[in-house]
Amino acid sequence: MNQYGFFIDLSRCIGCNACTVSCKQWHDISPGPAKPMRVYQWETGNFPDVRLHMLPVMCFHCESPSCVEACENGALYKEEKYGAVLADADKCRGTRKCWDACPYGSPQYLSDEPEARMLKCNMCIDRLEEGLKPICVLSCGMRAMEFGPLTEIVRKYGNLTRLNAKPGYAPCRLACPAEVDAEGYIGLIVEDKVKEAIELFRENNPFAGVLGRVCTHPCEADCQRGKVDWPVSIRSLKRYMADYELGGKRAKVNPVARTKDEKVAIVGSGPAGLSCAYDLVKLGYPVTVFEAAAQSGGMMRYGIPEYRLPNEILDNEIEYIKEMGVEIKTHSPVGRLEELRQDGYQAIFLATGAWASHKLGVAGEDSEGIIYALDFLRRYNSGEQVEVGNNVVVIGGGSVAIDAARVALRLKAEEVHLICLESRDLACADRMLAEDMEVEQAEIEGVIIHPCLGISKVIAHQNSVAGLETVGCLSVLDEEGRFAPEFTDDAPGVMKADTIIVAIGQRPDTAGFSKLKKALSGGIVADELTVETSQKGIFAGGDVVTGPSNIISAIAQGKQAAISIDRYLRGLDLRKDRELPVRSSVSGVGPGNAPPPAVPKAQRLYSTEAEQGIGQEVAQEQASRCFKCGTTMPCIIFKPVDAKEAVLAWDAMKALELWQSRQPYNGEPLPEIFAEIADVTEASLEIVGRNKLVLKAKSGDELLYYTTDNE
Repeated sequence: MNQYGFFIDLSRCIGCNACTVSCKQWHDISPGPAKPMRVYQWETGNFPDVRLHMLPVMCFHCESPSCVEACENGALYKEEKYGAVLADADKCRGTRKCWDACPYGSPQYLSDEPEARMLKCNMCIDRLEEGLKPICVLSCGMRAMEFGPLTEIVRKYGNLTRLNAKPGYAPCRLACPAEVDAEGYIGLIVEDKVKEAIELFRENNPFAGVLGRVCTHPCEADCQRGKVDWPVSIRSLKRYMADYELGGKRAKVNPVARTKDEKVAIVGSGPAGLSCAYDLVKLGYPVTVFEAAAQSGGMMRYGIPEYRLPNEILDNEIEYIKEMGVEIKTHSPVGRLEELRQDGYQAIFLATGAWASHKLGVAGEDSEGIIYALDFLRRYNSGEQVEVGNNVVVIGGGSVAIDAARVALRLKAEEVHLICLESRDLACADRMLAEDMEVEQAEIEGVIIHPCLGISKVIAHQNSVAGLETVGCLSVLDEEGRFAPEFTDDAPGVMKADTIIVAIGQRPDTAGFSKLKKALSGGIVADELTVETSQKGIFAGGDVVTGPSNIISAIAQGKQAAISIDRYLRGLDLRKDRELPVRSSVSGVGPGNAPPPAVPKAQRLYSTEAEQGIGQEVAQEQASRCFKCGTTMPCIIFKPVDAKEAVLAWDAMKALELWQSRQPYNGEPLPEIFAEIADVTEASLEIVGRNKLVLKAKSGDELLYYTTDNE
């Protein structure tokens, strides 16, 4: 397929609207701002230093258009000769699935009526067939537009200093703290190249099996497919890859050649520490991981029960890291960091986690029968004999609390109750912190959840737990989102219990790092971008910095640490060309996404895993639903805008009249409603389009109000 595209020089555009007027006339569309085929334009600054921005081509004619796949009626298709994305108006039913699927918000409609049909740029196919250019290009007297084969456009303009022409990442990758290339390995699964898929995954991190079971999967919340129907089951596909390899007995890998002399010490073998070690050993550094416990894995091993993450899976992936060349020393607590320096380690990464439990702070908390959840889970996961009473009450609403409650059932408790301040309504601001699926599975297994309750007192008999007093909770957070629970004035309730498991949060234990700056929360202070601490050459990441988080975020911090340590050891700037990514604020499954298949209730308390994996047929079906957003490369190349007086000679009065004529009736300047691309005024902007929703306004009314094609 040939692919043609546009070049738009925003620095030359004066906003005359010749392109949109000629477009509407050529396609016989009535003029006026309420009609489609409009130019979007907005401006900043004061005359004469006005910066005007225009997007005169309303469809980017993507190389792999997601709108085509999303259209249930076959109204959109990719034309072969020029690569244009075309619409068959007779087939369009106005469902607007194309709008939902398009990362750029390009589709336009004849009106805002629900069934209004779409009308879009067709690249002037009729003119192209006659050897002519699109009418918008021809009409531009400022030569701000050019059209031709995309390869020629890129070759001609790709060397401009301030031009960026490159594909962006898919939304799922941008949502992932570790920027895992989900689209890449999903595409290989479609082709049944599972071995190649997991090899691609491991270019980012080694934990496909772990993340395939316990990742919070923010990628699914931002999956573009989920805007059309439901997200691709990305987490299940990770597990499918890992299970496929494990079933075939993974071949041992050869260690990476050591090309660097500088030794690196990593304290802690949880997800942050091991991901940092993994990336550094791939760069050729000698890396040693020091772990105080008997086995490596940190929170992955001791904080997550086997019914969610079997040791076999974790062991396989840690063994892979060791085969790559990482040395892991267990039973090796680090007393003083100076000792590591004396042993020749030139950089240190602290990833010791958050293992100290928060206390309830109520009367009776020192009674026998009170257990803190992380200690409870650590003992259970270590294979120790753990006894609970017949009536167990777990206090807390997060994942650790849910895990503790489900483990108590597996220890043959007759009744397990969970009390939390938060609401059971998983859609409200004060919702439980555990994932929806975890809460639902706990209830299926028999955990009885009591939301919106606090604890006022532990009731003890002869210094042993006998129950607790509860008080109603009206709200958990204040108006600014801070933890500030408000309770009712009602008389306290009483709940019987012979074991109470406290799971109200953890904090880092940093007693051994006295010379490092600490936060008020008790964690180590580390730079948010470089993760460097108050001492040069010492870095910290994961829960020891952030407090309790999740595995994928810890992996991401480990990866950032590896970049910083490599730069530090090579004497490079730790911050150059790095910036904090903007992540989705959503975590978890998108609406309508089906959970992984679960083991039947009658079996799950005696089964190793509570959830089952998916097979080849389901995996390929799920993978084939991917829109391949990362390859939805817009066939338009932008040159960022310059101040007009630096480019063109003006007739000042005529220019002022032109700009004033584009103001609303009250004379106020047009606001920048397209907030996602407001930074187009910056010379350094990389206009990649991906996940920026470049053209999407909030409503049809907004499009009408802010469209300014004075004709």
